[in-house]
Amino acid sequence: MARKGKKRDVQVWGVVLADGTTEINAGDGDIVSVFANGDNTVTTTDNKANKTILLNADGETAEWTSYLPRFN
Repeated sequence: MARKGKKRDVQVWGVVLADGTTEINAGDGDIVSVFANGDNTVTTTDNKANKTILLNADGETAEWTSYLPRFN
């Protein structure tokens, strides 16, 4: 049975971006957490609690293709 409604945002350990060359992980630099958003965008939070939507090299919103799930 298919899910109906909006996909939810998921907190993950890391994501691979659509360009295939970039992988973003929690713990890289000042990144504290990574969210794979339901609309295929990526949001990061830094150690000062600033949320940022990632952009690719062209200045467009970066999209994720796969992610490493977070297990607690």
